[in-house]
Amino acid sequence: MKAFFALLVLFVAIALAGCATPPVQLDNAARLIARPDFEAARQAAPEWCRDALKTINQLEYTQERK
Repeated sequence: MKAFFALLVLFVAIALAGCATPPVQLDNAARLIARPDFEAARQAAPEWCRDALKTINQLEYTQERK
């Protein structure tokens, strides 16, 4: 009987420990904007950069909601 309760406590401890993961910080758009070559990319293809950053933001928003 003691072994059953010991296993039960162990199982609960393992199950609860798996839930304690820190949230993932997704800042890829900011990381790309901070690159030294971003201004050149923005000047060369402003619409492409705008669309890419919006896509990244939308994908990160969807990921964070999960």
